[in-house]
Amino acid sequence: MASTNRRRLHFVGSLPQFDDAKSAFRWQQDEFAGRIRRLSGGETGPRLQWFVPLVKALKGLPHVRTVQDGEWTGYDDTDRLKVVRGSRLTPGDIPMRLGEYAREELAVLDTLGAPASADLPLQVGIPGYLDMALFVFGPIGVFRHARAFRDATAGQIAEVHRAAGDAVVFQLEVPAALIAVVSAPRPLRPLLARLMARLVTSQVAKAPHGSRFGVHLCLGDLGHRALKIPSSAAPQVLLTNALVRRWPRGRQLEFVHLPLSGGDQPPVTSAAYYDPLRRLRVPADVSVVAGIAHEEQSPGDQVAIRALVEGALGRCVDIATACGLGRRTSEQAVRAVDSMRVLLDDQN
Repeated sequence: MASTNRRRLHFVGSLPQFDDAKSAFRWQQDEFAGRIRRLSGGETGPRLQWFVPLVKALKGLPHVRTVQDGEWTGYDDTDRLKVVRGSRLTPGDIPMRLGEYAREELAVLDTLGAPASADLPLQVGIPGYLDMALFVFGPIGVFRHARAFRDATAGQIAEVHRAAGDAVVFQLEVPAALIAVVSAPRPLRPLLARLMARLVTSQVAKAPHGSRFGVHLCLGDLGHRALKIPSSAAPQVLLTNALVRRWPRGRQLEFVHLPLSGGDQPPVTSAAYYDPLRRLRVPADVSVVAGIAHEEQSPGDQVAIRALVEGALGRCVDIATACGLGRRTSEQAVRAVDSMRVLLDDQN
């Protein structure tokens, strides 16, 4: 496993400045050789909208009814669906294409003469099953349909692992879990963190032995706005520690990405916000990815924030934005990457 003693860049997923995976891969290989741990295909085209194409496909099922149409420009502008009374949603109903996308991207890397490998694997984004059930079917969907989404996702993970083995790292993307912890009253947050960790890791436990994972905690980014912004990093720490404690054996946790800002709001410059990071308990061989890079903040403030984060953790961090770049314009995405470079380039 690559050393975690030196910073690297982490691209959460979507890269709107590129039209296809080939361009995104070439850019990473040319610009960031030796400075990234994984390759992202950029989730180009319709995939910039996360799992929205899946939602649109679900609307065509005969036993699914549309309650609300949406364009997904913000949290009040989403599709909301309902399963017709007397019917049920099965894993086979859910038109997930993660395996198809991964095979396409693996093939692109082959044509570039740089196939995915254990040392530089393909990163495959995996939307959280709780998030899909919640966003598509509302709160009741978590109780009625979450298992169908979990099992459908498990099938996709198994398919990709059969095809690529340790040349792929699965990035679990779980905003619902973090938002639940942030939204809870402070005395209940530890309990919520344990519950969310149990639910999230149930997905990991279904993956084949030897699967490689990272976790992208998220505060939401629809319309480039965070759904919630905590007053400190304490919720991120509570959930991460709970996940680490429950992590299933035989599946490697490679990184945890912590959003330390949200949407169009740059990270705060107050040291108090980052002080809870002193309580983070992540093994030394697991990378901590700090989601602090932001295009609307000065380089000086960005570097100062990195120092606060690394000072609290007592270790180097990898550098990322708080979420993928898909809700930014291409110009904003380029500037966000420039901010990432600043946070990496002054290391010795």
